[in-house]
Amino acid sequence: MNLQQLDHLLALAETGSFSRASEKVHLTQPALSRSIQMLEQELGMQLVDRVGKRNELTPFGAMVLARAKRISAEAHELKRAAALLAEGQAGSVRLGFGAAPSALFSAPLLIHMLRNHPRVGVQLHGGGPELQLAALRARAIDAVVLTYRAVSPREDLHIDVLPTMRSGFVCRRGHPLLQQGASAVRFGDLTRYPVISTMVSDDVARLLVERYGSEASPQRWLHVSSEEIGALIEAVRNTDAIFLGVLAATRALLDSGELVELKVDPAAGLNAQFAFVTLEGRTEAPALQLVRSFCVDLARAESEAARG
Repeated sequence: MNLQQLDHLLALAETGSFSRASEKVHLTQPALSRSIQMLEQELGMQLVDRVGKRNELTPFGAMVLARAKRISAEAHELKRAAALLAEGQAGSVRLGFGAAPSALFSAPLLIHMLRNHPRVGVQLHGGGPELQLAALRARAIDAVVLTYRAVSPREDLHIDVLPTMRSGFVCRRGHPLLQQGASAVRFGDLTRYPVISTMVSDDVARLLVERYGSEASPQRWLHVSSEEIGALIEAVRNTDAIFLGVLAATRALLDSGELVELKVDPAAGLNAQFAFVTLEGRTEAPALQLVRSFCVDLARAESEAARG
């Protein structure tokens, strides 16, 4: 018995057809059939029932398949781990980002990697949480950074929660609300202007209603919702719209004074948390460890800046 024979069985189980399986493993159909027969002879039991054009695993075949999947995965991970050790700092990393994390981490990460690790290849992918997690499980990407609440704990996922980042309301310099001279505004004052944000989660909606009453239900004040945070910020820069979101997304404009955080009385106390998600038990490329450290450090720095 060898790994190649187990891979042939996996291909047959996946396709349900000797012809399609032979194409998948780049063998002739007779060669694939001989490989399966040799495996059956070695194990002493039939693995596949051949009924006309249909091929079904026997009960013993199903048991062998379950073990073959684990053995094949471990063998491929062993080869991958050896390759990663040989690559060192010249490896590559494939990352998936949700909409909000992309706005916060993508540009700073690219700048950091190009300046400090120019030999490391970086691929960034966007999309919703379900799409990103499916790509992670398919090993099409190495890690995803998502809103923490979008990730359900599963035994195959390793979830690192990044430091909490503060959220708030932001407007342009010169906004009418800033002309009132008050150190803080009431929530009702905010809603006299268009409020724009990403999709507001149920948790945030519940907190706002608890803090400010039924008038704070997002259905009453959310004028525009979009996952394109860059477009939302551009709208705030050029109109009287007010942005609700993670302050880190506007940090450079806040620091320059072009945008201003609106203090609300009583304070909303809104925070955002993101998660760095990888597959449990998968050997990590050295480059991925660099990326994780950068994301943790960036989130921590923003958390400290927001407190300051």
